[in-house]
Amino acid sequence: MYKVFCCLLIGTFGVAFGDGIKALNSFLQTKNNSISADFTQTVVGNKKVKVTTGTMEIERPNKFRWYYVKEEQTILGDGINIYIYDKPLQQVTQNKLGGFLGKSPALILAGGSDIKKYYTVTANPESDNLEWITLTPKNSDENNGFKSVQIGFDKISHLLARMKFVDTFDNKSTIDFNNVRVGIKYPKNEFNFIVPKNVDVIKAD
Repeated sequence: MYKVFCCLLIGTFGVAFGDGIKALNSFLQTKNNSISADFTQTVVGNKKVKVTTGTMEIERPNKFRWYYVKEEQTILGDGINIYIYDKPLQQVTQNKLGGFLGKSPALILAGGSDIKKYYTVTANPESDNLEWITLTPKNSDENNGFKSVQIGFDKISHLLARMKFVDTFDNKSTIDFNNVRVGIKYPKNEFNFIVPKNVDVIKAD
């Protein structure tokens, strides 16, 4: 499965340190609470490479829709529950949001200020055209699902551009974001999940 929930460098010199933190603070501003983008996710593990594409929508705090096109899989958070809908399997898994906070790329992005609640944030200068930060779990005993998480922002616009993470199974993933938009006015019911007919619902709680 290539779902976000089953998949999800520290520098101290020069201007890069301040720029990475500045980009994160810009990302967390209220005016940027709603985001949409296309994405390409590349997972490398067990000598295999898997590339998937999809779309994402976010309305902070904790509302999001993450859709994988080819796999026809939707991961939706309505602020209370998380629904993982696998259309080919005709199955929905429902979980309480609280059990996943801070433990997936979608929730890292949708959680807003929770980034600083669950992770220590440091800047990470790299040789590309992005401003990078590294997230280190504050509680090393807690299984956040990741060994490392990095977020890259465009140097000019400060818009989200890329995420890189290594999960607890040593799978290395990169998510590239394109057509990023912020300040979107989503319909009131945009993040409501309606269970399709003839679909099995599994409540994991």
